[in-house]
Amino acid sequence: MRLLHGIAGIGISALAACALHAQPRATAVARAGDAVVFDGRIDAASVAQALELLKDPAVMRLVITSGGGQVDAAIDLAWAMHARQLDVEVPAACLSSCANYVLPAARRKLLGRPGAVAWHGNMAHVLHLVQTGQGTWSGPEVDDARRLARREAALYASLGVDGFVCWFAKLPPYAVDEFYTLAPADMERFGIRGVTVRDPAAAVANPLVQAVQVDWAALEALRPAARLEP
Repeated sequence: MRLLHGIAGIGISALAACALHAQPRATAVARAGDAVVFDGRIDAASVAQALELLKDPAVMRLVITSGGGQVDAAIDLAWAMHARQLDVEVPAACLSSCANYVLPAARRKLLGRPGAVAWHGNMAHVLHLVQTGQGTWSGPEVDDARRLARREAALYASLGVDGFVCWFAKLPPYAVDEFYTLAPADMERFGIRGVTVRDPAAAVANPLVQAVQVDWAALEALRPAARLEP
């Protein structure tokens, strides 16, 4: 089984989906004025619909609500957004692969509320778990994780984003169990620029999302783990 679902094997993707929707529903991708509206899971089929709509030069932004999904598909969507220099709007939630790849690829990012964007690891994190004996995957799964880690690293390099943003808070002393979110100022220091929150003083609504304040003076001590080769 290929690791196309990010770090779903860690066991929290289902929780993310529950936090987003009380009842499972089909992904909807549609055009609305100058926007493509994407609501649901990121996978090959939904991204193919989005990419077709993004071909229209009149499209200026992506409005997305997603708990994440397939890594390959999310990276494909991210590259397309970066090429078009599109903005992204997140009314409620952009988690996992959405936060890892789609959000950083946008030119400007408008969040509907604090905690709308949250991370719980990426493919470099998966390799860290494998190489430190904290995760068990088959040989083919690890090979696929390495392939996906190379894809995400190439995307981050092109965007000027530090991919450590996606998983540093899974490490001590943060050791966040589920998802974590950051203030726009901390996102910017990781290279995710142009983030605006409509109501920055509001509380984080999702109980699975923990707000983290980055200790920048101590962050570099965590980086040896982040330098594991994909």
